[in-house]
Parts: sequence; structure tokens; C-alpha cells
Amino acid sequence: MAELAEAEKFLVVGKKAERLDSLAKVLGKAKYAADSIPQNALHLKVLRSRVPHAILKGLVAPKRRRAVKAFITAKDIPGINVSSCIIPDRPLIAQDRVRSVADILAVAVAEDPDVAADFLESVQVKYESLPVLYSPFESMKSGSAKIHDSGNVARHLQLRKGNVERGFEQADVILSETYSTQFQEAAPIEPEAGFAVPGPRGSVIAVGSMQNPFYVRSAVARILGVPEEKVRVIQASTGGAFGAKSDEVAMDIAALTALTALKTRRPAALIYTREESMILHSKRHPFTIKHKTGATKDGKLTAAEIKLVADTGAYASNGPLVVVRALFHATGPYVVPNVKMDAYCVYTNNTIAGSFRGFGSPQAHFAAECQMDALAEKLDLDPIDFRLKNILRPGSETATGQVLDSSVGLEECIAEVRAASEWNRKRSAWRQESGRKRRGIGVALLYHGNSIGPEGIDRSSANLTIDEKGRVTLRIGLTEYGTGARSGLAQIASEVIGVPLSQIVIAPADTETCPDSGGTFASRTVVMGGNAVRNAATALRKKLDEVASQLLQCDIGLVEIHEGVVQRRDDPTRKITFRNLVRSCLRRKVNLSETGDFTATGVSFDERTSQGVPYLQYTFGAIVAEVEVDRFFGTVIPLKLTTAYDVGRAINPLSIEGQIEGGAAQALGYALMEELVHRNGGVVNASLRDYYLPTSLDVPEVESFIVERPGVLGPYGAKSMGEPPIDAPAPALVNAIAHAVGVRIKSLPATAEKILLALEASRT
Repeated sequence: MAELAEAEKFLVVGKKAERLDSLAKVLGKAKYAADSIPQNALHLKVLRSRVPHAILKGLVAPKRRRAVKAFITAKDIPGINVSSCIIPDRPLIAQDRVRSVADILAVAVAEDPDVAADFLESVQVKYESLPVLYSPFESMKSGSAKIHDSGNVARHLQLRKGNVERGFEQADVILSETYSTQFQEAAPIEPEAGFAVPGPRGSVIAVGSMQNPFYVRSAVARILGVPEEKVRVIQASTGGAFGAKSDEVAMDIAALTALTALKTRRPAALIYTREESMILHSKRHPFTIKHKTGATKDGKLTAAEIKLVADTGAYASNGPLVVVRALFHATGPYVVPNVKMDAYCVYTNNTIAGSFRGFGSPQAHFAAECQMDALAEKLDLDPIDFRLKNILRPGSETATGQVLDSSVGLEECIAEVRAASEWNRKRSAWRQESGRKRRGIGVALLYHGNSIGPEGIDRSSANLTIDEKGRVTLRIGLTEYGTGARSGLAQIASEVIGVPLSQIVIAPADTETCPDSGGTFASRTVVMGGNAVRNAATALRKKLDEVASQLLQCDIGLVEIHEGVVQRRDDPTRKITFRNLVRSCLRRKVNLSETGDFTATGVSFDERTSQGVPYLQYTFGAIVAEVEVDRFFGTVIPLKLTTAYDVGRAINPLSIEGQIEGGAAQALGYALMEELVHRNGGVVNASLRDYYLPTSLDVPEVESFIVERPGVLGPYGAKSMGEPPIDAPAPALVNAIAHAVGVRIKSLPATAEKILLALEASRT
């Protein structure tokens, strides 16, 4: 771990710390949504469309339904029948048309969920079939049937820099390739669940597994047709999300249960099965990316022309923002003087794609890093040496024309992984291996724009309150769903105020008691929420220091608070306890509650050319992957991943290591085995029996190095680290396969079948 000497001045920040929620989860004490459902709750089951595209002519429900308490259709929605993130193109319950087999047609409500499910089996649905489009390229053709009246392209973006034609004229080598990625399933350990309880005067409380309580509150209020203050949303303990619980599914469950609770005046609950979860929530977008890249014979990039096409499924969800991020990362972390790019978010009749860890960046990096390796091979250059000729450094200009500041640790990351993996020796020695099983070593680099950048207004708020016992309660709208990021916020509060971590209490994310802190996505909890917490803590600390200076009879600058002890820096024998300081403050009517706000400013770019500053800072990284490939069976055994990340400032190195290892495991599945298969608009492997996820036996050793080059955005210079670890392992693994057996796989996942077919084609 590359440390900065400056880190020594911190007492809590930068130290390995246990997550505040770890013990409760290990002991099984954490209360998830399904654990907390009221005993008298009614249960909902949803009826999904059986066809991918049709006019909905009507529903015929059985007349005898004494066991069913309610049968809810679109006509029962009192407000606006829209459940969507960016574009209002998706109804909560389909009314006159279905566009995918994930469309909800109706809801049955009963005392027992099995009774509700049996009732739905007997509901007859009348359809009038419409043309079905499964391919975004078919959907984009002139004359294709319109999935939405606005057309089949939800968003088209372009990036223009320099003169790409002139750049290709300057190139000695030009390489054109096409890469593709697949639908990937989030597969959180906990399927979606939630319940709602009716309150007085038409109010309702919704509790559920979710990422964004305030977004859910807005959606529920819109659907119910009530003011937002009538809706309270509370996040239950959430067992994983990866983005899927950021989008429509959390809104759907809260809205359907709230509607039922108000209609029946009883609590109502909805728990998705694993199959329902995999079909109904958003997936990772499949991309097709065409790269044309030019370089001089000595290895300097001159031009890049790139076209990205994303299949967003039947509804846009967060697809328009996913292609924004993919566009901005499509050249990889390299200096390319001339760039022309177009990105398309396209409707099909497949199930919905939306938010997923990385948000378009993994797809973009897969194509970019495979292209760099292929270009290095064509130039007969070592892949790392070729990259070093072109990487972003302090003062470099990105594809958007942004000039980077000093916080660019990419070269240091490369040096760490090159040495630790013994790249030079293995690259040479393994190329000489013969026999059925061959080893290979590959590399991939990454850069990842922090927080939401051009995707929305980037702000956050946090409240800190100290009680008479000296406990500090943190209230923030940003949620915890497995990353440990909220514990990082506690470390920041502890560092500033001077109390032990054990005295920090993090309140549940609750729209009634917590400030709106924006969405919990884009790895923004520590970067944005951390600034808000730091601001609130600084304001509290100022109040504490003022009273302490009076009690200790010293200048305010001499007050020191650490581990619950308040003392004079120039005379440590003069001290009091933190609790006594708090009591003195309260006796003096000092308000020990502060709300801190933070808004990121400076993001600006031209929407016609995408030139400007889309992100204020970037996380950088380098990955070296080692594999063994069986040329007879096509199987791949990952041997080791060596990783290094420029994290800005490691608030909690232990948490960062967890994100690196977790991202590596998820990326391993993305690279080699995971694919949610759509056929005729349906999902054919919507179960963990048929959808292949990596297990602990599949994950290789992960050696990680932390480089610290403090950024300009996050507290103490911290950078985002939730999403970047999934960006580069997949191309590193695919590049290692190419080194091992001499064939390049251009579509994910790199299965044994694809490897065998490529080997067979190489022999002819």
C-alpha cells in the first residue's frame, strides 16, 4: 500500500476499521424487509405479461374470488400511472399496451401469497399481437415498428474532438474491431421485498429493500396522487443491490403495497421470488461497440472512431445516463488527440436494462482495453509499454478536452502491478509454453469519473446530533446495501469531532427523519455524503471547542478532543470528559445538532460535442490477470489478479480491499460465465440454478495495492471505490486468454464454446 506521509496526521481516517453493521449481520440480527412484515398484512402477487409486444385488449378475472381481498388493475391507480427514472415511458401497471414480458398487468391481494398466485393463474388476458424487436440494430432501422411513439432511440449522444479524418491520415496502423457484451444479472443475495402500512388522514408508510428512499417517495406520491408529505419511506436492511434496487423495482413494490394498504386499510406486503426478481428488475445493458483506432509505428495513438449501441429493453430506465458514462469512458484512460464517437440507447422488446455497478463503464472498458491489446500486438509492442506511451498523466487532456490536475496515479498503479505480477518474466516465458494447458497474462487499465457528474445535480446533506450521553447520531438519506460506505461516513464524523467510532450511531435512512442526500449510486456516498458529514461535524466541533476553551481556560486553538477526552494541547493534565463537555453545552443552551450541505460545482460540457469537464475527479487503476486455458476443453482457470487503484485518500483501507475483491469476483462472472439469456423476449434462465454465478472456488487470489493521490472532490481527497473494481478485470482476463492460446474473444462472456470455436477457426 502506497501511503502518503500526510496520512499520519489523521487519527481515524485512513485506518482499518470494522463496519458498524458487521456484527448485527453476522449474528443474524439485522432486520430485512421480509423479516419485518406485520402479522396482519395482506400479501400481493403480480400478473406479468405473457407476450413481449401487444395491444392489451382486456383482462377477465374469475367472478368468484372470495379468498382474494382485491384485484388491482391500472384503472385503480388514483394518481399518475408512471413508474420510471428518467423518461416517463413506463406505466406501473400496463393499461393499453405491453412492451415486454416484465410488464405488470394486475395485482391480486390475499391473506396468503399462494392464494393470490393461484387466482392470477385463472385470469384470462386478451392480446392483439404487435411486431416484436429483439435486436437494437433491427429496432434502429427505418421502417421498424415503433415501441414508443417517440421512436426507438431513447437517446443519441455524440463526442467530437479534433479532426478524426486527419488523425487517421497520420496513422501508420489502423485497426477496426467490433466488441459485444451481454445482459448481466445483479443477483443480490436478497430479492426485492417491501410492505406498506396505512396511516391517519390518507398517509402511508412504505418500508422496503431499496437504494433511494427519497426517489421512491416521489414515485409513490405521484402514483397515489397525494402530496409527498403524506408518504414516508424507510429503507429496511438491504441485502445487496448493485444498482437494480436503484431503479423502477423499488418504486413498484412501494407503490403497489401503498396503494393496497390505502385501499384495504390494512398493511400490505410484496416479496418477489428469485425468478420474479430476475425478470422484473433492471439488468446490465448489452452493448455493441465498434472501434476504429489509428496509431503511429512507434505506438502513439492518433485517432479513434467509436460507435456504441446499448439495448435498454422495453423502457429507458437509467439507460440514457448509462450511455452518457459509456461515451465518456470509451477511449479508455488514454490521450487520443482526434476522436469521433456516437452512442445510442435503443428500445427493444427485451426486459428492462438500467443501473448496474459501473453504469456503462465496464462495457466501454472491455472494448477499449481489448482494442489496445490488439493494437499493441499489431505494432509488435509489449501491451504495458504500448499503454505507457499513451496513458493519462497530470496535465493530460482527455477525450472531452478536460485537462487533468495532479491527482492522476495511473502510472504508479501500472508500476505496482507490473512488478508484483512479474509481468516481464511471465509474459516472455509463458509465450513459449506448449501442451494442452497454456498459461497467459494480460493487462487492462481504467479510469472512472466520480459521482454523477453530467448525470444530474450533485448534492448531499447530512445531520449530526449529540445527545446528553455523548453519542453522535448521523442521519443521512444515503443508504447502506453492503458496501460499508456509511461506516466510512462515521469515520469522518469521528475524525472531526474526536469521539470514538463506538459512539457514532447511524440512523436508518428515513424520509421523515433524514435530509435528502441525493441518490445512493455512482459510488457517491463517501465522496459526496462524506463532504456533507464533514461540514456538519466541523460546525459541531466549532461549538464544542468554544465551550471547551472556556472550561479549560485556554485559546480555542489549544483545545484537543480525542477518544472521548477533551484537553489542552499545551497542558494535557488540564482535561475533562467529552460527556461533561456535552452536558456543559446543553446547560448553556448550545444546540448540538447541525446539518451539513455540499454541492459539487464545476461540471460543464457542450452537449453537441461533449467537450468540457464531465467529472471533477477520476479513480484510476491497473489490473494484471493470470489464467490457465485448456486448449482441448476451452475451459479457463483464473490463477491470480494483481490490482492497483489510485483511491485519492483511503478513508478505510479495509473497506477498499473488500470492494476490490468483491468487484473482482463480480467481474469474473461477467468475463467468463454470466449471461442472462433472452429468447423471444423472455428470460430463459431466470433462476440461480441456470444462471451461472462465480463461487468461492472460482475466485482466484487477489493481490491489491492502494495508491493515494488526493483528489479535489471528496473529503480528505477521497475518490469513489464502489464501482471502479468491476471496470477492468474482464478485459484483463480476456487479454490473458489471448496471450495463452493466441485467439481473441470479442464478446462476453468468454465461454469455453467461444474459445474452442475461435481455436478451430484459427487452424483453418
